Formats: sequence, C-alpha cells, structure tokens
Amino acid sequence: MRLAIAGVHVEIDGLPILGDIDLIAEPGEFVGLIGPNGSGKSTLLRTIYRSLRPIAGVVSLGGEDLWKISARRAARHRAVVTQHGGVDGEFTVSEIVAMGRGPHKRLLDREDDTDREIIRACLERVDMLPAAERLFSTLSGGERQRILIARALAQQAPLLILDEPTNHLDVRAQLGLLDLVHDLGLTLLAALHDLNHAAAHCDRVVVLSQGRVIGNGPPLVTLTPEFIETVFGVRAHIGPHPITGRPHIALAAKPQ
Repeated sequence: MRLAIAGVHVEIDGLPILGDIDLIAEPGEFVGLIGPNGSGKSTLLRTIYRSLRPIAGVVSLGGEDLWKISARRAARHRAVVTQHGGVDGEFTVSEIVAMGRGPHKRLLDREDDTDREIIRACLERVDMLPAAERLFSTLSGGERQRILIARALAQQAPLLILDEPTNHLDVRAQLGLLDLVHDLGLTLLAALHDLNHAAAHCDRVVVLSQGRVIGNGPPLVTLTPEFIETVFGVRAHIGPHPITGRPHIALAAKPQ
C-alpha cells in the first residue's frame, strides 16, 4: 500500500517545525528518514501515526486521508514501533503481542483461535516464540524490540513505521533487527541515526534538515561525500564494506 505525504506543515506552540513536506513510500519499499538531531524526523512520523495533527497538507495511505478516518481504521492501515514502546506494567510476551489485535476486535471481544494463531505466527516471524510466556520486563533491549515488532505485525497493517528502532541496542541486535524488518515485505518508513544502516538497508532515503526535505533518492545517489559534509558537518568516504560488500560510509570529523 502506498504512503503519500503532500505539503505537510507542522507547528508546535506556534513555532514552525516542518514546512511543505512531500514524501512517498511505494508498496514494499524501505524508506529511511535521516537528518541531524532536531531536523524533524520524529515530528514527521508523529503526523503519520496520528499523534500530532499537521496544520496543512495531507497524509494518505492507499488513497485514504489518515486524519479523516477512524482511529481503528487508521490502525489497520499502519503499525508503529516507537522509541519507548509504550508498555507499562507486567505483561507476558504473548499479552504484548495480543495488543496488536485491538484494531480487529470490538470492545468486549475475547481473544479467539484466529488471534492466537496470528500471535504465534508473529512471534515465530521475529524468532521469539520460545519467550511467549516470559515477562516483557525480563527481556533484553533487542528482544523487546523484536516483541514490539511482533505486536505491530499482529495488526496486519501494510505500513510499518519505526522511530529510531536501533536506539540503545548493541551492535549485534541492531544488525539483526534491521535484517529482520528489511525482510518483512511491508512498506517501511524508519527514522534512522546511523548513515550506514540507511545505506545498507534502505531502498531510498529522505533527508530532513531544519524541518524541510533537502534530499530524496537511492542511498548511493543521495548520500555523496559532499552532501554528507554539507548536512552533517563531517567528512565522508564511501566504498564497499570489506566483509559484506554493502555500501559503507567511513566518517571523520572535519579538521579544526
């Protein structure tokens, strides 16, 4: 399903944060949202998962304006994995994933065999089925992120939004998580800090700076050394990774 953002403007407390944002993610495409801190990445994602209403512009998925449909219908269109997960209290892994079935249930509906099979399949998809009855609070950071992705998958939405999904994870967990989401076959929009993660995993990158889009295209076309130096203020060299062969960006501070 196609995500289309057209002419989006956002203000917070009267201050302009995003201006005239246009962005498209085609079905099955992995789009990385990158930019310096404070460039507006998380703010833009919040307009898509209906946490922050834009003052102008349209956010649509499959031709439907996400701000003009019900919250339940919007949740069937897009699933979200935020930085903090929004999980409070002592829940088992299965209970966390079951929360993703909410958009498909009426208020007093009980979990049925279909829900249980979907929960099981989602846990299997993220390689966490053996942890089904463990408490979420006992898991490592990387394991928690996998469970939150399983919860999102349980929504059966065609668009998955991820807000800096590798934050606070060790290197192995970061790489495993990005390989996992890359292979899901969904339309993906992810705010990323690491330029190498974007270069190696994304089909396309959209670059924000001071609340505006200043770059949009395939990683190796967009992320040139000159562009990286202009936007991020560091020197860069781009070449194949010596182990994986994927694009690798070597970074260094500019001389004083």
